[in-house]
Amino acid sequence: MKTIKQRISYAVMGLMAMGFTACTQNEDMTPTLKGQEINATFSVGGMQTRVNTLGHGDNWENDDLISVLQIYGDESTRTGKYQYIEENGQARWNSVKTIRWEREERCELIAWYPSDITNPFIYNLHPDQSDEDLLKKADLINGYWYDVPIDYVDIPMKHRMSMVTIVYHVGTADYPNMDISEPQVYSKNTSVNFNRDQDQWQFVMSTPSGNSAWVQACKHDGDMFSAIVIPGSYKTGEIFLKFKIGDKNFHAKMKSDTDFKEGERNTYKLDVGKDKVELTRISVNDMTGWTNEEELK
Repeated sequence: MKTIKQRISYAVMGLMAMGFTACTQNEDMTPTLKGQEINATFSVGGMQTRVNTLGHGDNWENDDLISVLQIYGDESTRTGKYQYIEENGQARWNSVKTIRWEREERCELIAWYPSDITNPFIYNLHPDQSDEDLLKKADLINGYWYDVPIDYVDIPMKHRMSMVTIVYHVGTADYPNMDISEPQVYSKNTSVNFNRDQDQWQFVMSTPSGNSAWVQACKHDGDMFSAIVIPGSYKTGEIFLKFKIGDKNFHAKMKSDTDFKEGERNTYKLDVGKDKVELTRISVNDMTGWTNEEELK
């Protein structure tokens, strides 16, 4: 006859065996994400909704395309592409080039707009931004994600270049029925690289390089023009703008030392008369996608 102690021992071993069996069954039932399509969205300025460059810069526009590079393991890579769609008041991201999780361990995802940039680690300045489409193509927006695969990924994106917007006034008494033409904005550099920082979960911009260049700006909204430049530092007295009125050439200089930082919109007022060209700072409303200087130099 078994003792009470033996019966208790057998009961405990039985419960342990049942527990091991349950764990094994649960492990077998746990779904793996490896090989599954990556379900991704992309947010700018806290909104998951391309970014209207001339607006607040915080909502995507219909048919905008974003490329996503997945880096995993031995630095192997796969690239996918997503399209923003708005229909009947509903918004979604469609996968137009499928990208799947390649492993269960940590992976890196790099996302960028415009999607046709061939190397997301290098940005080269677009010198022709003379219309709105060309301006948007110069508006580099990228983001970085580093973690283990999950069912749903939202990649935070941000503008990486500097926006310059000029609100101008031409003296009607000095130049009756005349307007500014061929506006250009000075960019201190033409190229910049990006590097992955796994510790900070960031895509970091390096020190800009390359020669300086004049960017053909986009005229819009009647009395404004805008251009996107690579962030840089400008000195007092440095020529910053060039433009024409009729056949006459004009330029405007920086009034003080100025630093343009990534993701900033810098807005200026330009007054042009017969005997003056004056570039002054103005206050701007706070915008979500672009960071704005409250007091512009």
